[in-house]
Amino acid sequence: MANWPASPAVIGKSIPRLDGLLKASGKAKYPSDVRPEGTLFGVMLYSPYGHAKVKSIDLSAAEKMPGVKAVHAIAKPGTELRYHGDDIAAVAAETEEQARDAIRAIKVEYEVLPHVVTEAQSMAEGAPQVFPGGNVRKGPAAIKGKPEDALAKAEVTAEGTYSVPLITHVCLEPHGLTVMFEGQDKIVAWASTQNVSGVAGDLATLFDLPRANVTVYTDYMGGGFGSKFNADVWGKTAAQLSKTAGGRPVKMFLDRVQEHLAAGNRPGATAHIKVGANRDGKIVAMIAEAHGNGGLGGVGRLTLPYIYTVPNTQVSIANVLTNFGNQRAMRAPGSPQSCLLTEAAMDDLAEKLGMDPLEFRLKNLDGNRFQAIYEAEIAMGAELIGWRAKRKPRGQNGAGPIKHGLGMALHTWGGGAQQDKKVSCTINPDGSVELRSATQDIGTGARTVLAIIAAELLGLQPTDIISNIGNSTFPPGQASGGSTTTPSMSAPCYDAVTKARNALFAKVAPALGNAKPADLSLKEGQLLVSGKPAMSWKDACRKIGVSPISEVGSFQPGLTSVGVGGCQFAEVAVDVETGMVKVKKIVAIQDSGLIIDKLTWESQVYGGVIMGLNYGLFEEQVVDPTTGRMLNPDMEWYKLAGASDIPEIIVRAYEPDEVKARGVIGVGEPPTISTAAAIGNAVTNAIGVRVSEWPMTPRNVLNALATASREGRA
Repeated sequence: MANWPASPAVIGKSIPRLDGLLKASGKAKYPSDVRPEGTLFGVMLYSPYGHAKVKSIDLSAAEKMPGVKAVHAIAKPGTELRYHGDDIAAVAAETEEQARDAIRAIKVEYEVLPHVVTEAQSMAEGAPQVFPGGNVRKGPAAIKGKPEDALAKAEVTAEGTYSVPLITHVCLEPHGLTVMFEGQDKIVAWASTQNVSGVAGDLATLFDLPRANVTVYTDYMGGGFGSKFNADVWGKTAAQLSKTAGGRPVKMFLDRVQEHLAAGNRPGATAHIKVGANRDGKIVAMIAEAHGNGGLGGVGRLTLPYIYTVPNTQVSIANVLTNFGNQRAMRAPGSPQSCLLTEAAMDDLAEKLGMDPLEFRLKNLDGNRFQAIYEAEIAMGAELIGWRAKRKPRGQNGAGPIKHGLGMALHTWGGGAQQDKKVSCTINPDGSVELRSATQDIGTGARTVLAIIAAELLGLQPTDIISNIGNSTFPPGQASGGSTTTPSMSAPCYDAVTKARNALFAKVAPALGNAKPADLSLKEGQLLVSGKPAMSWKDACRKIGVSPISEVGSFQPGLTSVGVGGCQFAEVAVDVETGMVKVKKIVAIQDSGLIIDKLTWESQVYGGVIMGLNYGLFEEQVVDPTTGRMLNPDMEWYKLAGASDIPEIIVRAYEPDEVKARGVIGVGEPPTISTAAAIGNAVTNAIGVRVSEWPMTPRNVLNALATASREGRA
């Protein structure tokens, strides 16, 4: 079993990203920047209706338009278009303007069909069906213990309905690729993807080509969050256009409207939850009825209760289908919704008990795998947010229209390793070191992480390492999903570099008198014999001869593990006259085992918190029930945080020795899970009534206050 170095020189330090300057200066070329000689521009035609059938399609006028080199029909007469944005046809032309003109020249006759784009429409009796078999797909209830009896006997109960809307990914770089044929049987593509190998496989399968005949490059990419795993319709269509156009490169990237409509979404979720506890604060039962809308794909994965072990539970979850684009994985799929729904109910139960929500959570961690981690993290976070000094009970936050409140929430995630990935390490006679793997950097610093590991084992600096990723022809690497990239790639990198180092020692030792390979070590650019400097790294490499040393590493046990816990606290100010919410401060405490690069780690947590802030305050899909169209598929009305919306964010790693000993665990997703839940609980604490609908917009805040006033609760 392998072990990480006990006293690392660079692992765990704050190392700037190797590609940071290239990105900051604009020199880094993203797939959407690539424009090979002779590039054609591809544009998609998509459905303007929420639900329709293609009666006829005529491409002839488009084919005759100036500059048009290829036209491709995706839909055919009889094809059912199931959402606003569904794919119909595509054009490749010399300029984007010519392609858009040609798209407008395609004549499509539609039979407009009834649609359902809201949950209410979809769940109504006699509603038009998205697919045969009904719009509401309810699975059997999961029952543990005797929840009805336990709730009836509970000394204190709370009940509420909580909901969060469907949101979209809003990747800064849109989905797409530039693709070309080399001859009749080779394809080269520059794709904005978190899975270079998967896209290569998709294109090879489409044209029945050997996998080795397709090369996909992703040197950099502008976000994916789980939505960019495959070539997709537009990528495959671009390849077909390229083939039709004699192999010329075709650049096909979605426009911003298509990004919202067709490129994936995080499902909305609603749950009616009844929860009960004894007077001592121990939860005894939960009954939850949940449903959600992910467009054509339903609610996806929900976990209720989330975090807490409840002895008596009954949970039913229904998938509600609507005429909207399909859900895709989005940074911790299912967990932000599960956390939000559960933690709102937990806070409401704590309120009924008259108990501090923090103390209530501590009482209900018994048996949790991460109990000790949560307890330590809660203590850290409470001190940093000033919980003991500043938090007041609901409705006791002072006179005047501006109310201040604090909230918190817990989260967990997996983040383990896939064990079939490879990394190659080559040590050249000139002292240069190159790593290769067919993984990619979605923004988590994969290129730098691999270089740090190599530098640690070779006694060098990360800047001494050539870290090559983003090429599908390299040894098989991990797709960027599930927070699995760093743990999946760290172990084979460690193994490859260790093998290469040992091979170097075996070649150099004979030139050092009586030295044996076991006597050799590397430190600060020097080769040491029995702990004493003998020669420089470059001089040692000159002794390997004219042929480089090259080794391929695979997974080694002991270097990674799975599962993390974290908590977040939020401080807010709410104007009860306008409903405006201002987040003042967020504290994020996160466990993730052994941290390879502290600077990149912090960046991931900050980014996760900001994404969670957007989820908690701004993001929501707005649709028109009458037309079936999304009303805010843009960057103006689909709201995201600006610079003035970002609060003070305090990030801390929980990393005692026993946590580090667990090895590398992914951190890309967990920091975004509990932010919206903590913000919602803080707003509720501030104004004294539960805001049960996210995001915490003025509309939802004022509606909650008005409802409470009508019912005599405020």
